[in-house]
Amino acid sequence: MKASSKRKLYLRVILIGMLLTLPIFAFTPHPKNNPLAAATQMLTVAAAKPQPHASANPDSSPPVKLIAASAKPAQAAAKSAAQPAVQSAVRPQKTVYLTFDDGPSIVTRKVLQILQNYGVKGTFFVLGNQAQTRPELITAIAEQGNVIGNHTYNHNYSELYSSFTVFWKQIKQTEEIVREITGVRPQLVRAPGGTYGHFDSTYFKLLKQAGYNVMDWTVDSGDSRRKGVPAAEILQEATADLKSREVVLLLHDGAGHEASAQALPHIIERFKAAGYAFDVLDPNAAPVQFRVSPKAAAAGRIPPSAAWVASNIAPNAALFAPGKPLVLEVGNMQTELKPGEYSIVSGQYMVPLRAVVERFGGKVYWDAATHRGRVVWGGRVVTADPERQQLVMERLGATAVTRDVRISLIGSSLWVGLRELLETVGYPPKSVSVTADERKVKAG
Repeated sequence: MKASSKRKLYLRVILIGMLLTLPIFAFTPHPKNNPLAAATQMLTVAAAKPQPHASANPDSSPPVKLIAASAKPAQAAAKSAAQPAVQSAVRPQKTVYLTFDDGPSIVTRKVLQILQNYGVKGTFFVLGNQAQTRPELITAIAEQGNVIGNHTYNHNYSELYSSFTVFWKQIKQTEEIVREITGVRPQLVRAPGGTYGHFDSTYFKLLKQAGYNVMDWTVDSGDSRRKGVPAAEILQEATADLKSREVVLLLHDGAGHEASAQALPHIIERFKAAGYAFDVLDPNAAPVQFRVSPKAAAAGRIPPSAAWVASNIAPNAALFAPGKPLVLEVGNMQTELKPGEYSIVSGQYMVPLRAVVERFGGKVYWDAATHRGRVVWGGRVVTADPERQQLVMERLGATAVTRDVRISLIGSSLWVGLRELLETVGYPPKSVSVTADERKVKAG
């Protein structure tokens, strides 16, 4: 065949092939008109180009609870590419903490009922003098699952902020009142009027070292700014910020705050509608605190001595430390000393004299001049003498019985050897045991 004829044949074959393939190219749908192709293209683009984090929040405030990041980002990316409908990360939940100061009072009962109706719990910063007169309300607060905090004993600014030792005394006084009612020591502390303008660095430092968590607030409902604040105004102030991830709301349940109770249901409903969960303050959480004001920093208050700090602050921290409780069973009565409420020295239990005696119905009278403690318990009168390291039991018409015992003066508290104390007042120990959960002494 001639060369020219061969070229013509090749051209015809190529032309026929082009005519046959033209319909395929002409009728292939564009991705936007083809759902399957469009989905394939979207997945390919999503896998190739990372998107901004779905849970990014323009609010700069840090979340209370952090969501742990994935340890395998490649797997996470592949999964999101395969399942585009679930690419969004779960947003950290917004949380509001309802806190109530100055109770308990007649208003507290109304507040508790409202919280129960809505299935919500709160944190109550109680005053010691009010807790003494209304112990049944302290019990009700605790039994309903709320948290109790310490708001000092009498709320008297001039006393509380005159010196740290006065503030400390009121904290310990209220703490013991609450412990006697509930069996639990409040670890949360709120300063009357808040810390701003009142606390200097000494207050913050020593309370932290003693194991307490000082809590101010992020939102003030304004229910105590003046007398007779109406419920509508309280509601408006309390819910002015519904965007923050964490809200610690200040309210009051003291006498005269009926309007706060009236506003409370509406406050709860607004926060719920805004997507908030409700929780109680945690003593182990990061504190919410105001800064030290220039006025408080320049107040010139003399800090406690090193000796006072050593005797009061360090031992107090042990009250909140983990450990085994010491259960004392004397006759048909029983009490429990938490870790920090007793110590072990040279294999011997040491206990605070007043705490043990008064829990079993006895009395202790303190002689500040001699630093002696006079015990009246079980029909016997015993003097604890730290200078002579002796317990002296008085007997009517007979010679006093003296026995040597280890006695320590820690702060203003006398600590004595438990065995010697029990034997002297007529309750000799019968058994001593230690289990995985507790230590126990039976006497009588």
